[in-house]
Amino acid sequence: MAKKIQPIDIWVDGQTQVGQFLKVTCSNDNYQDSATNLWQIFTLKVMEDGTEQPNFQISQGYMTISGEDYVNWGEQPAMAVNDWIYNWVASKLNIVII
Repeated sequence: MAKKIQPIDIWVDGQTQVGQFLKVTCSNDNYQDSATNLWQIFTLKVMEDGTEQPNFQISQGYMTISGEDYVNWGEQPAMAVNDWIYNWVASKLNIVII
């Protein structure tokens, strides 16, 4: 599930695109001391019913969490780990989740 972010301009193929969604997916976790997460930024699409959905991916990358941050992530209650990692990735990318 992607999270809505404050709009951010990203240069893509000679044009400015506006990213409005962040998606984070864990791609590898050694369950010991590090995990690698795929982050993706998407444009916004407004559906016929007025709901907002991610549309085109305009940026992506991988980010590894380790050390104290990995320990802090692992100490979160089960239902809070996803929010925690989203906030961690957003802070590293200087993105604000709304």
